[in-house]
Amino acid sequence: MIDLHNDCLTAKITKNRLESYLFACQKHLSKLYCPVFTTELNNPVEFINDKQKLLQKFSYTQICIEDIGFLPSNDFDFLLSIKPKYVGIVWNNSNMYGCGAYSQGGLTQKGKTLVKFLEKNNIIVDTAHMNYRTFFDFVNITQKPIFCSHTGLYSVVNDKRNFTDEQIKIIVQSGGIFGLFFVGKYLTKSSTFLGDDVVKNIDYFVQKFGAKNLAIGTDFYGTKDLPRDIQNYSQIEKIKQKMGKIGYKNTQIDDIFDFNAQKLDNW
Repeated sequence: MIDLHNDCLTAKITKNRLESYLFACQKHLSKLYCPVFTTELNNPVEFINDKQKLLQKFSYTQICIEDIGFLPSNDFDFLLSIKPKYVGIVWNNSNMYGCGAYSQGGLTQKGKTLVKFLEKNNIIVDTAHMNYRTFFDFVNITQKPIFCSHTGLYSVVNDKRNFTDEQIKIIVQSGGIFGLFFVGKYLTKSSTFLGDDVVKNIDYFVQKFGAKNLAIGTDFYGTKDLPRDIQNYSQIEKIKQKMGKIGYKNTQIDDIFDFNAQKLDNW
């Protein structure tokens, strides 16, 4: 399996426990994308540098950045020293580069300059947490397939954090990747959140858009609102089994949980 989004780097756990966790994950994952959630950090640059050194011990991991708002608009070269796989322009609020899911406005001029810099240097722009306007401002200038590391489906749960069918269609048409997360309040209206609800969201996507552009960005360590029966990687097999029972072929399951996300290696 490939996980597009796991917030373990900014979880409040000791360095030794984090290393143990990353070592254990190798049993279940072929690749793990680890974003540094910078919004609540006092010194993001120092923190990112420290975590980058730690991840060098684990060849299957890749550092990423969630919310680039801390970075001065005249210091983009910092990103070249870190070489993150992807960068999230915003989080839920606004910053100098753009506006997030729960704020007003779009991509700023500084944001457009940043996008051009990232794409020129083969750093993927993560559209997760962008609001509707910021997303389309980005779509209008990007030269790359469109990527979202972790979000849900607005047609299932009407929340600004989720992506509409219109947005998903654009991602698919671009040859991009849509990462579905495991956050209950965005995947179901029920008070009980289970792996079955994840399957329902997967099935909605596949029925409308096919299975070639869907991947998984769990948001482990970024939420406590996980499926009651899916709390870690060892339990994700349950989702695959549920998919098989409703008619999914192994090739489709493999695409969603692994092969689709491999496309990022060639972007």
